[in-house]
Amino acid sequence: MILTGDNLHAMRAYELGRCLDDGQIPCRWVPDLGNGYGYPLFNYYPPLPYYAGDLLHRVGFSYLRAVDALYLLGLVGAGLSMFLLTRRLWGELGGLVSAVAYVYAPYLALDVYMRGALVELWGLALAPALLWAVHELITTGRTRYAPLVALFLALLLLSHNLVAVIVAPAVALWAGALLLGRGREGWRPALLGGAGALWGFGLAAFFTLPVLAEGDLAQLDSLTRGPLHYSRHFVSVGDLFLLRTADYSFLLGVREGTPVQIGWFHWALAGLSLPAGLLLFRSGQRRAARAVAMFAVFFAIGVFMALSRSRFVWDAFEALRFLQFPWRYLGLVSLGAAGLAGAWLALLRRRPLWAQLFVAGTLIGLFVGTGEMFFQPLYRCTVAPDRPIPCPGSDGEYFSAEYFPAQQQGSIQDYLPAAVDAIPEEPPRPVGARVVSGSARVLDASAGSDWLRLRVEATAASEVEAALFDYPNWRVRIDGQAVPHRASTPHGLVTFAVPAGTHDVEIRLEDTAVRRAGNWLSLVSWSALVLTLPAMLLGPRLRGWLRRQAA
Repeated sequence: MILTGDNLHAMRAYELGRCLDDGQIPCRWVPDLGNGYGYPLFNYYPPLPYYAGDLLHRVGFSYLRAVDALYLLGLVGAGLSMFLLTRRLWGELGGLVSAVAYVYAPYLALDVYMRGALVELWGLALAPALLWAVHELITTGRTRYAPLVALFLALLLLSHNLVAVIVAPAVALWAGALLLGRGREGWRPALLGGAGALWGFGLAAFFTLPVLAEGDLAQLDSLTRGPLHYSRHFVSVGDLFLLRTADYSFLLGVREGTPVQIGWFHWALAGLSLPAGLLLFRSGQRRAARAVAMFAVFFAIGVFMALSRSRFVWDAFEALRFLQFPWRYLGLVSLGAAGLAGAWLALLRRRPLWAQLFVAGTLIGLFVGTGEMFFQPLYRCTVAPDRPIPCPGSDGEYFSAEYFPAQQQGSIQDYLPAAVDAIPEEPPRPVGARVVSGSARVLDASAGSDWLRLRVEATAASEVEAALFDYPNWRVRIDGQAVPHRASTPHGLVTFAVPAGTHDVEIRLEDTAVRRAGNWLSLVSWSALVLTLPAMLLGPRLRGWLRRQAA
């Protein structure tokens, strides 16, 4: 296991697995986090990589090994996604150069080996695939690409909604430039693209709608205050272009700041690729020339948004504060630089193959040779199930038998329900509830991912406090009848009155109207995709086969 800034991924995948085993689909409430009192993590935090992690666990991976595999899948996916996009622009060799440049971008290595930003890595891996789908839809005008636009947009939203915020304007600019190239014929792909975008939002609605509409139900402002405020995380031009370090000791508090950098060869080769755009334009390859211009725009916008000179933009748009770090735009910079890296190969298509291979091999060697230094972890940690093995630089027991309790308290402030003013110092007792007034006792208790059942014996009217943070819509039922409850002060725990007698109590999290709407919209959208996508992808081949049979 690699020591990174965020080592909660295995725990999150485990919690999602508990949801699925318990029938909580989609997963919203995770029962073991929040110091054991639970909170609505997946109502706000992108879930897709953790669904994949749970799937890997079910086929035999440990959760810790599954996380390592998810990082690998993210890097491989980034390369394949970039190749899919740029091979249509620069050819096979040019696409390979761009793919390698993207995988070896220092910022992607930072996400893997220092920040542990798994969900951001997946978002960056999917961004080029969305650009490819938009490119194919607009340049061909074929209806069959609309569901692919929808699919990749949904996967991006479900992988990292903040990357989606960064990438969305770039996709809009990309689509606009391609539509201008179609002239009067652009109306049809524009309508198809709009339909694909709405469809993609529908696919992700079970997650995206609550994020947009229920932010006030949790303390999300904790993600934007103090040291996480964007004003504290602009970077300098010198660091972006001249810094060259793989020193990840920031993780251990040895140094301050995050080593954010573009990479010498990434920005240098991106700049040298700009003349290729002019030559492509003069040679009549205007679509490729337009792509060079757009990648250059992506690069420039990303750099600008990472610098303090963009402060007025951040101040003007309230939603940007949730990005936290202006240097997140290095993902867009890396995409632009990698896209530009293969542009010269488009000009060499008619040259001898040996010349093409020489240029491609040289560029790939530069990216691999200069980028390998960034793909070295600061520490590797072994987690043994039978004996603790401390990790150098950690607190000694964090990666040992005490792993689970430590994870329960990780990032505890991030998604607390609004009713919580103070977090209980101790995790809940096994019974899952306590009597706070009156004369009663809890005879039995059982719990799932989003429910708690109690058997309470009261000799007089009493009040019981469940070991659950209150959040809409917890429903308390005593002997099958719904009863009101309140949030305790200051811990915000579900608290309710119990009359005298022996009673069966069930506390279950039910969906709000927003969550139900999102669930149904996603169900309809995914059903339509399952029915439509195979027909659209296989339709042309099927029609060709039928024509051949008829002939």
